Amino acid sequence: MEPVAAGAPPHFAGIYDYVLRIVRERDVAADVVRATFADASGGEGAAVFTAARERALEARRFWRRRNGAEREALDFTQVDGDRVPNPSVVFDHELVELVWDAAAALPPEEYSLLVLQVRHDLSAEALGEQLGSNGAVSRRLVRAREALDERVTSELVARRASHNCLELQILLRNNTNGGVAHHIRRCARCHESRARFVSPVGVLRGLMPIPPPPALEREILTQGGRRRRRFGIL
Repeated sequence: MEPVAAGAPPHFAGIYDYVLRIVRERDVAADVVRATFADASGGEGAAVFTAARERALEARRFWRRRNGAEREALDFTQVDGDRVPNPSVVFDHELVELVWDAAAALPPEEYSLLVLQVRHDLSAEALGEQLGSNGAVSRRLVRAREALDERVTSELVARRASHNCLELQILLRNNTNGGVAHHIRRCARCHESRARFVSPVGVLRGLMPIPPPPALEREILTQGGRRRRRFGIL
């Protein structure tokens, strides 16, 4: 994660990146971060992140009701070469965009859990303790991982390995993209092609954190994270 100034609250930079990737609006993310640290009283990572998650999901719902699907144009696809499973990912913009688009398309409740596990190293057990349901959290994490993996790798096989399988070529010519994932599951050749691609979860983990604005950091440091109600959402 991006370094923050001495005295900054623990997890500040990580919380900002996490919240921004859920709400996808800088001003809304800043309000969520303010509220999170206004209420945080030295809690451990899992507690602070799950508190930020709850507020971010609430803010996202409010924003969508008021503004529809419109979003601020932000670049979430920069890659940290030290955090990806293969250095070639840094130059594979198509793959990175596929991973981010697939992750962003997950249900927000599942995406927000998956990222806590993948990018912030919080276990299913720690998250379950905070959210009060170990079994439900574990199931959601498994479902989110499987959905991300299937969507990305199916698209990659269709784009980059269809030349290895005549049946897949016919499927794609007939515009039956929805059948690709099912085909891969029963086709040994396409399943082998799929296994050669970099793990989508590994790419998601390696996305470069978006640093918090210096002004927000100074505000929280000097004002103790006092809550603001600019949008009336928190």
